[in-house]
Amino acid sequence: MTRRGWSALLIAAIMALGACQSPQSRTENAPPAPQPPPIDCTNPTFPKAISAKYPPNAKPGFDSPEAVTALLEQRWPLENVKRFAIPERRHNDAWQNLVADTPQLWSGRLYCGDPTGFDSIQWYATVESGRVREYALEATRGKDFWLLEIGSPASIQYPPRVEPDFHAGHFVGHK
Repeated sequence: MTRRGWSALLIAAIMALGACQSPQSRTENAPPAPQPPPIDCTNPTFPKAISAKYPPNAKPGFDSPEAVTALLEQRWPLENVKRFAIPERRHNDAWQNLVADTPQLWSGRLYCGDPTGFDSIQWYATVESGRVREYALEATRGKDFWLLEIGSPASIQYPPRVEPDFHAGHFVGHK
């Protein structure tokens, strides 16, 4: 066999060897798609409280932080939070908010990761025997703060007061 024959045979063998290998798919060669960062839904006011995981995949109730978040999102649709949160209904700092007086606290944020028009819609709760005793629901935007409600398992029998009279003493609009 001539030199040319050997070269042709060598090239044919190399091509045959390459054809036997399975081609890699493009997805194997591509770098993994970046994952979105996890959403931090901790209530910044109570960083040591047991915080709800978001989104809440629990039945609305008072037996876990996720259940409370689900309950409050159901009780306070975003449009109702916006109707409540007018300048005249900002919280009067001379009035007491819920006192965190139990060893265990739970907290969470509503509509976490969704555009709401607020810096945060958050809640915290006093807990006894693994169940909420009382909770406070708040909204903040910049330096503005609204105390939407202080509630308990007994108080949710009644609908939330979405548009209370802003002349009440616990609002800044009382002046």
